[in-house]
Amino acid sequence: MANLSTSPAANALQRGPAANPPAAMQPAPTIRVDTDKLDKLVNLVGELVIGVARVMQIAGDDAMPELSAAVDALEHISRDLQEQVMRVRMVPVEATFNRFQRVVRDLASELGKQITLRMSGTETELDKNVIEQIADPLKHLVRNSADHGLEQPDERLRAGKPEAGLIHLRAYQQEGRIIIEVIDDGRGIDREAVLAKAIERGLAAPGVSLSDAEVFGFMFQAGFSTAKQVTEVSGRGVGLDVVRQNIESLRGSVEVESTPGRGTIFRIKLPLTLAIIEGMMVRVGHEILTLPVLSILESLRPKASELKTLEGQGELVSVRGEYLPLVRLHHVLDLPTERTDPTKALVVIIESVSRRFGILVDDILGEQQAVIKSLEHNYHKIEGVAGATILGDGRVSLILDIHGLEKIAFSR
Repeated sequence: MANLSTSPAANALQRGPAANPPAAMQPAPTIRVDTDKLDKLVNLVGELVIGVARVMQIAGDDAMPELSAAVDALEHISRDLQEQVMRVRMVPVEATFNRFQRVVRDLASELGKQITLRMSGTETELDKNVIEQIADPLKHLVRNSADHGLEQPDERLRAGKPEAGLIHLRAYQQEGRIIIEVIDDGRGIDREAVLAKAIERGLAAPGVSLSDAEVFGFMFQAGFSTAKQVTEVSGRGVGLDVVRQNIESLRGSVEVESTPGRGTIFRIKLPLTLAIIEGMMVRVGHEILTLPVLSILESLRPKASELKTLEGQGELVSVRGEYLPLVRLHHVLDLPTERTDPTKALVVIIESVSRRFGILVDDILGEQQAVIKSLEHNYHKIEGVAGATILGDGRVSLILDIHGLEKIAFSR
C-alpha cells in the first residue's frame, strides 16, 4: 500500500486549502467607483459640515459644558470624515506626467533637438477633476520649453552645456497647495525684450522700475509675444493667456522665474480640491462674503496718513512703505454700507497673479471651511464670484473669485 503521507495529494491535504491560494483568488486591492457616486458623497459630507457648523453655533450660545464637549468631538469626526472622502477623489499625477514622454520625443524629432524628460514627485496626488483639466496647460508649457526654451545642440555646445536639453516636470505639496513646475535648462527669457514689448503695447510706462515677476507677468496678456518667428509648435508667450485662464478657473495661479542662459521655471499652484476651501468670512454692510485664505497676506486698519489718492490711479494704501491699490468692495459689488472711511474699517491685503492690492471691508468675522456650491448650475455665472456657501445660521455667503474681482476693479 502506498504511503499517503508522502504523496503530493496527502501533502496538499496537510497544508489545507488556505495555503498558497491561486493569484486569481486573491482579493482585489482596489475597486472601481463611478465618479457620480463620489460627487454625491462629497456633497453629502459638505452638507454634514454645514450642519455641524450650525450645531456648533447653537452650542456656543449655550452654557452646557457637556454639550460643548460633544459638539467639539462631532466637529473633529466630521473634519476627519471630510478629509478621508476628499482623499478618495485624489489620484497621482504620474499618469498625467507619463503622457508627456511621447510628446517630448515627438517634439525632439520635429525640432531636430535632443531632449531629456525628467519627472519627480509623480506620487503627488491631486483631485481627479483638477488632474483632468491641468493636462492641456501643462502640454502647452512643455511645448513652449521644447521649442523656444531649449537651444539647438550646436548652440548648447557653444554655451558649454550638454547637447541634450532638459525638461523637468516636478510636483510637490506646499502649504496646503499642490505645486507643479515645468523647468527647462535653456536660454531663458529675455527680460528686456519682454519689457520693451510691454512698453510698445502700452502695458508699462517707460522709466518705471518693475520687478521680474511684474515683467514676466506681461507674457500672460492676450496676443503678447516677443518671438521673431512663430512656429507651428508654439511661440514663447503666444497662448499663455489661455494657460493662465485655465489655471485660474481651477482657483490656481501661475508664475515665472527665468535666468538668462540657465533656463526658465513655470510654477503652477493649485488647490488640493475644488469642493472645499479655507475661507475668511468678512462683512460688508449686511452681507457676509467669503475670501479664499490662500490669497490673503494680512489685514490692517490704515491711518489717514497711509492713504493717498492719485489721479488716474485711484486710491492707494501704504503697507510698510509700499503703496498698494485700494479696492472698495462695496463699490465693486454695489453693496450699501455705512463704513466708507478706511480708517474706521479694515483693509485685507490680497495677492493675485499679477499684483498685490487691498480690499476694504467693514469687519473680519473669522476663518471657516467653506463648502463650495456652484452658482452656474443653479443660477448663472457672476463675474468675480466663484460660488456660494451656506453658513452655520443658514444664510448664503458668496465666495469671491480673486482674479475675477481684480479684473472688475482695475478695468474701471
